[in-house]
Amino acid sequence: KLFLQKVQVKSAIPCHTSVQMKVLILCLLSCSCIMAGADDPWPDCDKANVNDMGPFGAMNWFNATAEDGTLVFVLHPTLTGRTTFPPMVYSHGATGEYAMYIDAFQRYTSHGFVVIFPHIKSPTDDTSAFTLDPMGGFTTKGVHFAKAANANKSSPFYNKLDLQNLVLAGHSMGATSTLMAASKLPEGTAKVAISQHPGICGPWGPPPCLPGSCNTWMPEDLKKVSSMMPFILTTATNDGAFWPQPYTAEHELGCFKKSGIDSTKDGTNFVQFSSDICADDGKGGRYDRKWSNGGHDCPMKSASVETPWVLTAAKLYGQLGGNTASKCYALLWGGLQKQAGVEKFVMNAPKGAAEQTLLVV
Repeated sequence: KLFLQKVQVKSAIPCHTSVQMKVLILCLLSCSCIMAGADDPWPDCDKANVNDMGPFGAMNWFNATAEDGTLVFVLHPTLTGRTTFPPMVYSHGATGEYAMYIDAFQRYTSHGFVVIFPHIKSPTDDTSAFTLDPMGGFTTKGVHFAKAANANKSSPFYNKLDLQNLVLAGHSMGATSTLMAASKLPEGTAKVAISQHPGICGPWGPPPCLPGSCNTWMPEDLKKVSSMMPFILTTATNDGAFWPQPYTAEHELGCFKKSGIDSTKDGTNFVQFSSDICADDGKGGRYDRKWSNGGHDCPMKSASVETPWVLTAAKLYGQLGGNTASKCYALLWGGLQKQAGVEKFVMNAPKGAAEQTLLVV
């Protein structure tokens, strides 16, 4: 095909052009044809500000069906901008719905991520307090959907998802589901896992993990995840979902430390945000339903302090290959911790980094 293109181009070159010039023109044109299908490098965090919307424009919405027939929302940038886009499987909290996370999703998609939002049963049923799946099931369903959609020639996402750079993220019950799916999926399935305000680790939780009825993660689950990929856990001082504040955050930090992940191959981050930065502003909800966006639900705030953390980790490992020389790397492993609203953090830098640090503030 390349030879035929050269022949066709050659016929358009004036006959008085020298042989050397013709050869140069043909080389330049053929190289341009080859490079035309190549994507530009993903922008680093100094070129695409994680605190603002990215360069990929408005969010698009597509409804699809998972392997069990349940509805999957797919939020994505315009798919003509690049050859492939990294998928982010985002798992919602108990009683959760897409609208709770719309501000964060708009930012993620504007930075080039395809957000896959699976449901346990349905958008309506999932708002019930009795519809629960903290052990990784619906997160894994989202991963399976990404693989199936990418292989399906009739799907708008056919060959559009960069499955080698898949990101897992979730909130509350979905954060526990994210951690558990990351521990169960084959190594290499995901590049990074981000759990925002997960349940307290077992055996007592809450929720508890008892023989024959486990509804939360165990310290060994986090230890396994951290041996396979970078992991970030976020919480807030005024999170009162599982224990009265500030004890939920204290227990989550205790679980993080109990996992024995002081030194890992890919690094782990624990970050606790202040009550002020995660205060409920009274703006959570839509016309027929209201919800908190403070404390435990800090990820639901418009311009939430947590969104840049998720996005930085996703960009670093889903777009930049974990590049240690990148601005995203510098942000995730030392820069974001210095920003306003961070009350406490533990950072275990990846092995092989210029500095190996454990910081508790």
